[in-house]
Amino acid sequence: MLDFGWSAVHDYHAVKALVERLTSELEDRERITEVRIRAAATYSPEALEQAYEMLTQGTRLDGSRLVVEDLPDERECSACGHSWTVTRDDLVGHLVVCPSCGTPSAIEGGSGIAVVGVTATER
Repeated sequence: MLDFGWSAVHDYHAVKALVERLTSELEDRERITEVRIRAAATYSPEALEQAYEMLTQGTRLDGSRLVVEDLPDERECSACGHSWTVTRDDLVGHLVVCPSCGTPSAIEGGSGIAVVGVTATER
């Protein structure tokens, strides 16, 4: 059985918005070969790549490659003052958990996707 939990749906919707934005903003004469993004730890690179491959079929992005880099999310725990860069290991459901004291906090700033670059060639 496949698990389409919150994370997979979250990734799918983020990629859907990305594909819609890119297909509306890029010029028709360009053939897109690669899209490079930075994604917060709240996203799974594998799920993003899988959603991208599925959602770009039949579009101008079809056949292009999605490259996912980490988007740093620097945090300071409000309970113990520990500072760290959030990793996927610090996530529990919709919460970021301090690796020092275990205090949970909401996922907020630094939890997005940023387009780093688009590689295109003339058609």
